[in-house]
Amino acid sequence: PKYCWRSDKMNYLHSLNPSDFRDSKGEPLSRLPDRVRVSAVSIVADTQGRFLLQKRADNGWWGLPGGGLEPGETFKQCVIRETFEETGIIVQPINLVKIYDDPKDLTCVLYPNGDLVQYVSALFYCKKVSGYLKLSNESTDIGYFSITNLPDHTLPSVKLRVKDYMKLGE
Repeated sequence: PKYCWRSDKMNYLHSLNPSDFRDSKGEPLSRLPDRVRVSAVSIVADTQGRFLLQKRADNGWWGLPGGGLEPGETFKQCVIRETFEETGIIVQPINLVKIYDDPKDLTCVLYPNGDLVQYVSALFYCKKVSGYLKLSNESTDIGYFSITNLPDHTLPSVKLRVKDYMKLGE
């Protein structure tokens, strides 16, 4: 009886079918993720209702600014740091939109080196406080885009996250 939980957990893990999950690009997984990381992501809108996106240097896809927590860092500290590092603007987290932990919510990223990482990610609605958009070593392009006019190669997860943000009615 005291090992029942472990047995149930093992049965659950063995019953998972990786192809039931999609990576952040919308592609079916061929295997379960190698590891899990914790991250924070920002959704920043301009005065015209367009959303800030960055074209990622590591995979060439457009996505929301964000990244992994550093040791000792909170979600809010992470989203401020990552948004600044990737876009040059300083933001203030206003509301937690949602925590994404389900691989069905496009939380897995396949990196060029073959690592497959599942992210537990906190999405924050943030307001720009200061700064100007500028490229970094993590971004090859940045800008504000309408949800109805996203650039080619925008991660499918962007639409899901913007839809969740819009449910808040900010």
